[in-house]
Amino acid sequence: MNAIQPPQSNVASLPPPTDGASDLLEPELPTSPPFNLLEIPTSAFRATRQSQITRLRAQRLSPRLSLAIGSFLANALGRCWQTYRACIRSCQDDFSEKTVHKLRVATRRLIAQLLIVGCITPVGTPEMARRVLKRRLKALGELRDTHVQRLFIQSRMARFPELILVEDVLRRRERRLQKAAAGKVKGFKTRKLEKWILTLQLHLAMTPQADGRPEQLLKPVTRATTKAFATLVSRRKAIDPAYPQTIHRTRIAFKKFRYMVESLSPDFTGLGKRQLRALAHYQQRMGTLQDLEIIERCITGFLRQDEGIGTLLGPFGRYLKATRARALRSFLKSADDLFDFWPPATVGPTLTRRQRRDQRRIPDDTQSLGGTPYDPQVAVSS
Repeated sequence: MNAIQPPQSNVASLPPPTDGASDLLEPELPTSPPFNLLEIPTSAFRATRQSQITRLRAQRLSPRLSLAIGSFLANALGRCWQTYRACIRSCQDDFSEKTVHKLRVATRRLIAQLLIVGCITPVGTPEMARRVLKRRLKALGELRDTHVQRLFIQSRMARFPELILVEDVLRRRERRLQKAAAGKVKGFKTRKLEKWILTLQLHLAMTPQADGRPEQLLKPVTRATTKAFATLVSRRKAIDPAYPQTIHRTRIAFKKFRYMVESLSPDFTGLGKRQLRALAHYQQRMGTLQDLEIIERCITGFLRQDEGIGTLLGPFGRYLKATRARALRSFLKSADDLFDFWPPATVGPTLTRRQRRDQRRIPDDTQSLGGTPYDPQVAVSS
């Protein structure tokens, strides 16, 4: 009997990148265990797997998906780790806006993968790895915001020449932050993280063989992804256009959900290129709003330092407010599209058109749906 191959990752279904990062999406996997052990099972393991297939079919579960989930998650975690490590090396060799952005994205994807893995592995190891990654992500946050501000200002200087004063300030701030952040990235070590990742991979690879119940791995994975989506829905229902922080909270929850979904198999999520592109576009609309909010804060802080320049920057301030108003209307018009992203057919029953329409209704009391109304006094973590 042929060995059952692990399903392909959703990341493989993403459209090819245009910035030359294709070599980071599909790094070569090492040939050392557990990968070769998963691809070439022994005859005893084949016999055990055949009995498991019979039992899974009797329970009306997908044998291919259930039996492959452990080895698939092990390989998916390995791919995320290889991408993250390649981004660190690239950032250490050439510290720039592009490499910093790629490293932050790779860090978020690895954190999302660890969230899924943490449901079916020892609690301590994934949590320790996530804490390390979050600290590293935070170390690059202020620099990334400065990059966004400078690039936006630079692209509008032909229309608003007076922005050269703002750009000069941002360039000096960027050089200062870049020097500090580059030193931190130089100090990023991977040995301990690599040890933790390998431990998790071995646990994932051997769990189905050890307890003989591979279908049990599907339940915590489904539960973790559904929980992330429930958090996203509650934050969507709590959005107040008057408070930009509510959209930012929704964006953070959506990033977590999106990266979790993209790290899972299309056999599980049922999402192809078109659906994955829709996820990216949904996040991009919220990202545009967040960028404009960051730039508005930058201009406001600049005016506080030099009130005499307020008249000179007045036209750009009006342009910024009008641009943000259009972006907000565009997002709110399609904000409920997220209800089409989950659950897949393999997790829950297919909803009728009327049920989906009822699900999209936003009630006044978000607490009745498990959400929490927005409190502007509560600090929002980025």
